[in-house]
Amino acid sequence: MTTAETGPGPTRPSAAPGGHVTEPTAPARPRAAVRAFRPRRVIPAAISALALLAAGILTAVETISALAGRPARLLPYDQVSEWAATTAWQDRQALTSAGITAVLGLLLLLFALVAGRPRLVALRTGDPDLVAGVRPRTLARLLGAAASGADGVRRARTKIRGRQVVVKAATDLRDTAGVEQRVLTAVEDELGRLAPIGRYGVRARVRGPS
Repeated sequence: MTTAETGPGPTRPSAAPGGHVTEPTAPARPRAAVRAFRPRRVIPAAISALALLAAGILTAVETISALAGRPARLLPYDQVSEWAATTAWQDRQALTSAGITAVLGLLLLLFALVAGRPRLVALRTGDPDLVAGVRPRTLARLLGAAASGADGVRRARTKIRGRQVVVKAATDLRDTAGVEQRVLTAVEDELGRLAPIGRYGVRARVRGPS
């Protein structure tokens, strides 16, 4: 489990012995908590940074070598200049190049604006300036353990799909409807105890004896 500060001020964690989070004593800050664990676009940022670095190095080398009287000519300026002088804006090659450049720019802007898939699920704490995060796999395991502890459940497996908790359980009892209700109650109670930010729906399917 990971914790992160969401603002200034003293922290007052509210955790019971054994790592169980108690009910919050102050309102949490859901937006700040989600932003704290928002995944960073490392790959697009690295590509953009490398492209700008390469362009800067080429510009510096060409400028300094030209001032020294020995142009490096790492780039084919003559061919590019000739192509630009003989190509109209309405030409298919010019329009294609402009379109590709615009699409790449829009993609980079989209990557920067749209949030990626979070790696941690933010949990409420007793301090509005402190948030905790747990991996979705760990959260699914905790909810699965709660489902397995329900009366009549032989085994249970839980998966998290977006904001949906899907529980598949097996029982030796004939009354699968009653077991299913107990599984739903156990999982919902565990969700209430862990207090993830955002509303999660729970769906259970119980298989009886064959």
